[in-house]
Amino acid sequence: MDLLLVRHGIAEEHGTRTNDAERVLTEEGRQKTRRVAKRLRELDVQLEIVLTSPLIRARQTAEILIEEGLASLLELFTPLSPGGALADFRQWLVAHPAVTSAAIVGHQPDLGLWAEALLWGSPRRGLDIKKAGVVRIAIEPTALTGNLLWFIPPRVLL
Repeated sequence: MDLLLVRHGIAEEHGTRTNDAERVLTEEGRQKTRRVAKRLRELDVQLEIVLTSPLIRARQTAEILIEEGLASLLELFTPLSPGGALADFRQWLVAHPAVTSAAIVGHQPDLGLWAEALLWGSPRRGLDIKKAGVVRIAIEPTALTGNLLWFIPPRVLL
């Protein structure tokens, strides 16, 4: 399976809103995320589905990926909320064996820890995925292990 781990774009500062889940992408965050998505499309990235954290900034990032034609399906996936477990993603994979390409949009440090677990069998310090950054991993869904294809900060794609 072709899996992209995408960190949400630049969002409002912590403390801007009473509820952290309601922080939205800034204008700069929307623009950079859109440019990253367009560049991924130019690189012929085509996905079947985008799974996203239900937090607004992640949903907005996922919607941009859809708008730019990287996938046509979008699914809110609560385990991508901060503190979510990779085991829940494994269950999703088991329930969707026909899916061969997907993106997951979430938050740090979880995405970095998930990437390490997929690549090395267990999380260590957590890869530092920048906002709107992309990690592309070819995974074996049944074993939940994979090989690193890309680890790209957004500045490389802009």
